[in-house]
Amino acid sequence: MERMKLKKKMIKFGSLLGLFIITIGISLSKNMTIFGQSRQDSVGKQLYSQSFYQTNEVATVAHLDQLAKEKLLEEERLAEEKRQEERLAQQQAKLDLESSFYENVITVSNGDSKLVLVNKNYALDSSYAPSDLVLPNVLALGHEQNKTIYLREEASQHLEQLFSAAEQEAGLIFLARSGYRSYETQVSLYQRYVDQNGQEAADRFSARAGHSEHQTGLAIDVTADSVNGQLTTEFGKTAEGIWLKDNAHRFGYIIRYLEGRESETGYQYEPWHIRYVGVEAATEIYENNWILEQYLNK
Repeated sequence: MERMKLKKKMIKFGSLLGLFIITIGISLSKNMTIFGQSRQDSVGKQLYSQSFYQTNEVATVAHLDQLAKEKLLEEERLAEEKRQEERLAQQQAKLDLESSFYENVITVSNGDSKLVLVNKNYALDSSYAPSDLVLPNVLALGHEQNKTIYLREEASQHLEQLFSAAEQEAGLIFLARSGYRSYETQVSLYQRYVDQNGQEAADRFSARAGHSEHQTGLAIDVTADSVNGQLTTEFGKTAEGIWLKDNAHRFGYIIRYLEGRESETGYQYEPWHIRYVGVEAATEIYENNWILEQYLNK
């Protein structure tokens, strides 16, 4: 009997143990499933987070690129507006200058000054003539001296130095062509050009009487055999013309009518026409690429 009871107890215990083990197994299985799901959720969230930030980063870079492009376009637009304003201002200035040529002309009182301004608005009196004219010891057309190249004494001395330096330093031979001209000579010369070309054309390359720098005795036209002794813009491209442009200031001379400054000077580009103003003034004018008017108005 006792043995029978013990056997029943063992069977019951075994059943309970089995049930316990099954319960534990089910619990562990659920926990593993939950853990696995949780891990998958965690990994998924991490991947989503990475994707989100990557997407935002790409979007941010694209936005910055767009902003940079828009800024560049705006800068270009503003720059073009500024260029347009400058062009309009230059055109207006040109019109203003051209419309004022030979209007309200002022007769200068300092004709003997080496810095005297003679242009289309400032004129010398018809009776003015320098008192110290001399004949420079330089070659003229025909490789000899002639009486068309008189200059004031100081200008003459510096022209001789200029011609000498060109030959010694660069082996270049200049020819002087036209120096001092009287008021009366300019009257007839200008009228001849008007008769041949019309006044509008003549005014671009010839001065009216009283408005010519040649009357000051400080200006002279220089040429060379390389252009057959002619007064032509091609002279500016020759070895002589280039040397003259780069070295005239050393001897107190300037190229009076520069290329690209026609609307300001009122004359065409003349690489052959040099004007004596003194070494100090000539050097400052050359270094700043000025015309004489800018130097006098600084």
